[in-house]
Amino acid sequence: MEHSLSLITTFLLLLSAALGGGAIAVQLRLPSIVGYIAGGILVGNVFPQGFDHRLITMIAEAGVTLLLFTLGVEFSFHRLKRILHAVAWPAIGQIVITLFIVMLALIALKTPFIPALFLSSAAALSSTAIVVKLLSERGELDSVPGELSTGWLVVQDLAVVPILILLSAISSVSSGEGAVLSVLGAIAFAMLKAGILIVAVLYLGSRGVPKLLGAVAGFKNRELFLLTTIGIVFLVGLLTYVVGLSVSLGAFLAGLLVAETSQNHAVFAEVRPLRDLFAVVFFVSLGMALPISSLVSSLPVIVVMTLAVIVVKGGSIYTLLRFLGYHRKTAFLVGIYLTQVSEFGFIIAGMGIALGALSEPQSSLLVAVTFITILISSPLISNGHKAYYFVHNFLKRIPKTFRDKEEDTPRDEGYPIRDHVVICGYGRVGKYIGRALQMSNVPFLVVDYNQHTLASLRGAGIQTVYGDPADKDVLDYAQVDLAKSVVIAIPDRHTQEMIIGNALSLNRRIKIICRTHHEEDQRHLKSLGVQTVIQPEFEAALTVVNKLLHDFGVPPEEMAGKMSRLKIEHGIG
Repeated sequence: MEHSLSLITTFLLLLSAALGGGAIAVQLRLPSIVGYIAGGILVGNVFPQGFDHRLITMIAEAGVTLLLFTLGVEFSFHRLKRILHAVAWPAIGQIVITLFIVMLALIALKTPFIPALFLSSAAALSSTAIVVKLLSERGELDSVPGELSTGWLVVQDLAVVPILILLSAISSVSSGEGAVLSVLGAIAFAMLKAGILIVAVLYLGSRGVPKLLGAVAGFKNRELFLLTTIGIVFLVGLLTYVVGLSVSLGAFLAGLLVAETSQNHAVFAEVRPLRDLFAVVFFVSLGMALPISSLVSSLPVIVVMTLAVIVVKGGSIYTLLRFLGYHRKTAFLVGIYLTQVSEFGFIIAGMGIALGALSEPQSSLLVAVTFITILISSPLISNGHKAYYFVHNFLKRIPKTFRDKEEDTPRDEGYPIRDHVVICGYGRVGKYIGRALQMSNVPFLVVDYNQHTLASLRGAGIQTVYGDPADKDVLDYAQVDLAKSVVIAIPDRHTQEMIIGNALSLNRRIKIICRTHHEEDQRHLKSLGVQTVIQPEFEAALTVVNKLLHDFGVPPEEMAGKMSRLKIEHGIG
């Protein structure tokens, strides 16, 4: 009976923390994640004995596992290979740089070497759960910064394997439990074992998983399909755990396998509700694990470590990407997206306590730094574009580093084009617009800061301008003052506002067409001077309605009336 009561109170406190914190965060226009964590802090410190810590930890781990599985489902081997090829070495460089500098800062604060090594190892990693959740909500996973950030996080997650092995080995050497040569041999064997397992899972799974899901789908039973999918996730997670890897990494590998099957969309649809529920539990559990009263004495160390993590990690990512030739906006956004400490920090903290390398106060210190960096980075991710323009305008007189040739190209005379369309952003929306204009022989020009996209466009004979579309000088060079239309295919609202203002300052008669994800932004964008606002979801609904009414024999004139009514109700009629 006592166990049942503990279970009920645990879920009641958990749901109360999530609902209360989430609702307040939404009202304050903060990411819901911040509210979940803050609610967990409040409940965890007010009712420390009112819930089952072990149960919450187990559910939270399941949430992270499902989150990384769905991330893998949204990827493909081809896309992952392309992204990892671009970010693998710089991501490894960032891990090493951050680990080394944060460790020096901790040693300067008189933290012993082994605890400093554990804490700095956790600080070098970023939170896949936080970043993917926020970027997915903003629809930016497919953007250049989104893809780079996701690839960077995958490299960091893969790096957890050698980091855990090395920390365990170094801890055993420092405690005198093993000779150096035997420890090095154990490390090499563990690395070999991990590599063999990953290759085996990917090879065998790519052959067996599609057949298994296809067979289960033939039963036409949703429950069996969902159970099979969850079973695959935890089976691969168990296999990776047995050889010393993380269950989360196994879940990501399982997602990659499912991504290659024809049932990948059905799998994602079935698993997503469970993922969202368990992920909320994970974010609340972060707050519940933070004992505020025991951290007062460690406040100076917490502040120094938090600042070191944010500055060193963000600065190293920005510098490395600029050195590789990425636009400063891309480098800045990826830098601030990855400033927080990863949820793997809790795994490292737990292992440190088990090995005797960390004390309870040091483990609490890591939890506190994780929460504070998440608290700081969550609003930064949601307002990343606005933060970039603020910093860029504030520091515009500072000499730029790692400028590439295209940024140094003079733009005094302007591009030799007129009576054309300027497409700002050449992603999922912009590329179809450009293709249609190309087939219709309508002159157009693409403005983007993805040099890889622009290189392929130039190879196809399409006119391009490299740069940030929100930069007035870039729009001026693209001859907006001589253009007929500007198409804003970028989803970020702050960037849209800057493009609109700069375009109208160059050409008061220019026709502006802008996309938006949110209905509430339509009136605001029109008040800024946009003639046509397109919401992709609404346009897709109109297409579906048109098809349905046609199939049911509704006369064309009546169909036109219904469509007009929908547009009026939507605010674009």
